[in-house]
Amino acid sequence: MGRLSDSERKGITEAIRSLVQKHAEAGVSSDSRAICHNCGHAKPLIGSVHYGRYRLCNDCALGYEVAKAQGDVQNVEDFVLAE
Repeated sequence: MGRLSDSERKGITEAIRSLVQKHAEAGVSSDSRAICHNCGHAKPLIGSVHYGRYRLCNDCALGYEVAKAQGDVQNVEDFVLAE
């Protein structure tokens, strides 16, 4: 599918990684954990992202956003079921 430029990839990375700071400022506990629907690991709740009925850890959310921007997946369900 389509490849992203370095600046596009950097923008997506910064947006997803900034969620950790936003959640910290909103008072989300750094000790809380949630199971990621993609990788299946208990990851920090801080920085995780809800996409409809799916919750992705920060790392998987980054992978999803890059894959979506490249046209590799159409939606989060495609991403979760592909792994």
